[in-house]
Amino acid sequence: MRKVSIFQESSDKLLARIAESLTEMEVSEGQNIVLKGELGDSMYIILDGRVKVHDGDYIFSVLKTGDVFGKYYLIDQQERSATVTALSHTFLLRFNQDEFHRITQHENTIFKGILKTLVRRLRDMNVIEEQLAAQNTEILQQKNTLEKQKLELTELNATKDKFFSIIAHDLRSPISTLISLSEVLHTDMDLLEPQQQKDILESLHDLSRNYLKLLDNLLQWARVQSGRMIPEPAGFDISEVIHEVISFYRPYALDKQIRLVERNISPVIVYADMNMIRVVLRNLISNAIKFTQPGGEIHIIMINKVDWAEVIVQDNGLGMSPQVFEGLFKLDKTQSMAGTAGEKGTGLGLHLCKEFVELNKGTIKVESQKGFGSVFNFTIPKPA
Repeated sequence: MRKVSIFQESSDKLLARIAESLTEMEVSEGQNIVLKGELGDSMYIILDGRVKVHDGDYIFSVLKTGDVFGKYYLIDQQERSATVTALSHTFLLRFNQDEFHRITQHENTIFKGILKTLVRRLRDMNVIEEQLAAQNTEILQQKNTLEKQKLELTELNATKDKFFSIIAHDLRSPISTLISLSEVLHTDMDLLEPQQQKDILESLHDLSRNYLKLLDNLLQWARVQSGRMIPEPAGFDISEVIHEVISFYRPYALDKQIRLVERNISPVIVYADMNMIRVVLRNLISNAIKFTQPGGEIHIIMINKVDWAEVIVQDNGLGMSPQVFEGLFKLDKTQSMAGTAGEKGTGLGLHLCKEFVELNKGTIKVESQKGFGSVFNFTIPKPA
């Protein structure tokens, strides 16, 4: 009896009187001891075993050896009801409630024991509640992780699909054109007029240059996706890189009768990976030339801010429809557009621009309206 929590402070004399009124019980696993709605008139002491107090599948508590349960009028006059079922083979002592009340009505030690038991149960319930809250937080974190992994998997699938699309169409088809043109030169060189030979050679040159750019972009993009391309930031003069890229593309622009206009290009030191920024500039200027009509203009503008430099590439070319604009930087929605001279593309270059700018802690934005040209601008941080 002394092992029962509510009797721990009671005298041996009182415990002897209580023991005389107890009835032994034995229940099997799964057997109901108390049913909900049947309040009964007894208190039960668990000698050995475990029981659950529940309402259907919802478990209020699990009681074990030394715990008590039943109808308590001593401290709570409100009648409560739940089902009690044995979780294992259990041995009980049954105490009639009226007899219990008669024996213990003047014994404060019993009241103290009951209060201590209730306090312990409340503490255990608080611990369980804290554990459940921690488990819920962990489950929520796992859910967020799974959703993030799902999104990453979707993006990886889009990357894979785009990769195979480029391999299957944007590379295979043009290479076939290269082979056809070279075969014409190889087999019919003597039959071609000088101007025809020149036109074929120019086509071969333009195609080769475009394929080299595409392969370079594809290589850079693959390195980014595999995580092998890590920025190596350093301080450099952004105006020198701008002049270098403009000089590289000026012959191509002149060939299409397009003016490259430099505005406010002055020495400014920025902090980024110079090669990545060079790739961004090459793609933006190349795209602007591609989508600008002969006689058009492309303005390359630099704005010097306190913490960063902003570069703007503005053209008065074809512009973009809302559908193309919406999927511009989304790899799974990219729509390829032909240039003003029939140049083909994949949309990969702009996606690479976004990757490189963000890897260097900058931002990239675009404004465009179909028939009125496009404006791309990106920022590069300055040294801290």
